[in-house]
Amino acid sequence: PAGLYHLKIYDKLWDLIMELTHVDGENKGKILLFALSTCGWCKQLREFIEDLNVEFDYIYVDLTEGDERDEAVNEVSKYNENLSFPTLVINDKDVVMGYEPDEVKMLLNIWFIRLV
Repeated sequence: PAGLYHLKIYDKLWDLIMELTHVDGENKGKILLFALSTCGWCKQLREFIEDLNVEFDYIYVDLTEGDERDEAVNEVSKYNENLSFPTLVINDKDVVMGYEPDEVKMLLNIWFIRLV
């Protein structure tokens, strides 16, 4: 789909750390969704954010391997020590664990969903 692309995150030595999928939309800050490809709540949250027409990145942690998986798990654990999914991180400080659409809208200062 338009506005969907992969973003590769590299460290200072140009080693691949994590490959994120980017979804275009309105910029509401840095939004990163850690999800599992088999998780129904993860899918619902990803689709909810897409419906908000908000720009964000996501990664399916279960589809990663080796160092990339280690880095993804390390990143999730910085924000959610239980390593539960979905984990949504907004601007590196606000964290939403699980499917909590009202909390997401509040943190993004969105009070309604625009229907197209």
